[in-house]
Amino acid sequence: MRFTYTYRSSDGARHAAEIEAESRDAAFAAIRREMGVKPIKVVAAEAAGVQAGAAALVAATSGGRASSRAALWIAAILAAVILAAVAGGAWWWAVRTGGRGQPPSQFTVDTPQGPVTYRIADPLPRQSIPGNRQRIEDGQGTLFTNAAERFLSRFAEPGRAVALSGERPSEAEFAACLRKPIHVASTDFTEVSDLKRIVAGLKREMMAYLAGGGTVEQYLAELERRQRLEVSYRENAERRLKELLNDRDKRGSSRDGRNSRGPSRDEAQQSYKEAYDYWLKANAQLQAMGIYPLALPDALRSYQMSLAIDE
Repeated sequence: MRFTYTYRSSDGARHAAEIEAESRDAAFAAIRREMGVKPIKVVAAEAAGVQAGAAALVAATSGGRASSRAALWIAAILAAVILAAVAGGAWWWAVRTGGRGQPPSQFTVDTPQGPVTYRIADPLPRQSIPGNRQRIEDGQGTLFTNAAERFLSRFAEPGRAVALSGERPSEAEFAACLRKPIHVASTDFTEVSDLKRIVAGLKREMMAYLAGGGTVEQYLAELERRQRLEVSYRENAERRLKELLNDRDKRGSSRDGRNSRGPSRDEAQQSYKEAYDYWLKANAQLQAMGIYPLALPDALRSYQMSLAIDE
C-alpha cells in the first residue's frame, strides 16, 4: 500500500514523498528507519489525492462572488488539461510498451554461455548484504552503467564506511539515471542482485524526494548525513562492547590497585554475561536499522557455548 508523508529537512524546509508499507504504523516506522526523519503527517496515497483535489476545489470555488463566466472559463481550462493529460498518457504508454499493452519487464539475450534473461530490478530498502564481500565491492565499481548509479551504490548498505573517489555526478547525470531502469540478470549472484535492487530503491527514494520539492544536492547531503550517523552508531556499539570485555580484567584487581590476581570465575562469568547481553541487544538494534551486526568476539564464544550446554 502506498502512503504519502510530509516532513521537514534539517534546513527547516517542508517536503512530501511517498513510501510503500503494509499499514500506516509500518509506514511511520519505515520513514523513521530509512529516512531518519520524523514525519509530520502520513496518509494513504488515495486519501492524499482526495484531500489535494478537495483543497483545489475549495480554492477554485471560494469567494462566491466570482461571475458565472469566470466559472465557465475555469471549467473549460480544466477539461482541456484533463484531455491533454489523457492523450499524453496514452502516447507515453504506447511508446513505452511498443504497442503491446504491457511494459517490457524482462527480455532474453543470447550469449556464448547460453541465453540470459534480464528483468527490471524490484526496489529493495537499504540493508546489509550477506555473502561474498569481494563480489559486492567489485560490483560497486563494475555493475552499473553510469556514474550516478555507481555513486548511489556507495550508500547501499547502512553503516558501511563510504570511500568516494572522483567528482560527484552532475544533476543531468542523475536525471538520466532516474529515467533508466536497472536490470537483474538470471546469472547474477545473490549479492549482486541484492545490490542492484537496493540501488533501484535509492533511485525510487530520490524520485520521491525530488517530487516533494527537494533538490538533488539536498538528497545527496541527506544520504551522506544518514550514512555518517549509521557508521557512528555502529562504531559506538563496537567500542562499548570492547569496554565491557576489558572491564573483566579490572574486576580482578586487588584493592590496593595492583593486578596481583586475575578475576575470579564468578567475576569473569558476570563480565561475560554483561558483554554477551549487550552484544545481543546491540545487534538487535543494528539489524532493525539494516546495519550489519557486530561479530561475536572470540572471548564470548566459549561463554555462548556454555549457555547452550547448560540449557
